[in-house]
Amino acid sequence: MLYTESYLEHSWAHCLNADRKTRELREQVAFKWLAPSGQWRTHYFDLLVEQADGTRLACPVKPEARVTPELEAEIALIARQAVDSGFADDVRLLTDVDLDPVELSNARLIYSVRKPDAEADEAAAAVIAQMGGISMVSELAAEIGQGARGYRAIIRSIGRGRLRTTRYERLAPEIEVFHAGEDE
Repeated sequence: MLYTESYLEHSWAHCLNADRKTRELREQVAFKWLAPSGQWRTHYFDLLVEQADGTRLACPVKPEARVTPELEAEIALIARQAVDSGFADDVRLLTDVDLDPVELSNARLIYSVRKPDAEADEAAAAVIAQMGGISMVSELAAEIGQGARGYRAIIRSIGRGRLRTTRYERLAPEIEVFHAGEDE
């Protein structure tokens, strides 16, 4: 479980956690850096992402209204030191302006159904294996025959990459999906 300090951090944590490239997500990770004054300071990165390929991304999260030239300069200095020291491979400032509402909605839905349901997930896998083209989420859930449990299993399959949407849109019963292969 992540403990975030703001709604914006919580939203970004959902999006990063739902990204299939993310292996681990941590919050409030301390990094010691040398300020221009010569004093050592501690910066807490709001989110630290370790991706499946081993890349580490350190992310400060700020509302766009609070991003000033002074803050950008300080983050740039901290970023150079974080990368040079090997603490992170990249530093990315995440703001509310960069937050995609479709991505956030989908990430929240996928998170809400994350708990496996062996029976429904097995039934979903069997239905997906028989797919021959494009189907609506509601059609697949009906084929599973377990009501809301089947729908949640289909959403989990989208989250794992077994199913993909035909268009970039909010996940819903009426969207179309296709079989993309085994879980990623």
